[in-house]
Amino acid sequence: LARRGWWDETQEKDWRKSSRKMVLEAFERAEREPKPPPRSLFSDVYREMPPRLRRQRAELERHLETYGEHYPLQHFQK
Repeated sequence: LARRGWWDETQEKDWRKSSRKMVLEAFERAEREPKPPPRSLFSDVYREMPPRLRRQRAELERHLETYGEHYPLQHFQK
């Protein structure tokens, strides 16, 4: 591209700067969105949840009930 005069160092720098800005803005918007509920970690893989995952989900729920104040659960969907 550079050899044909279709692209130069200034265009590259401008493109990198605008791309970086777009990515950072997208991250900022995404970070403001509520996160999926922790329970969804277990619900989108198997049609029928295996017993081991049911146990893990129950352990997570017990853990969050006990220690939930140590997690930013307000940032998650209900």
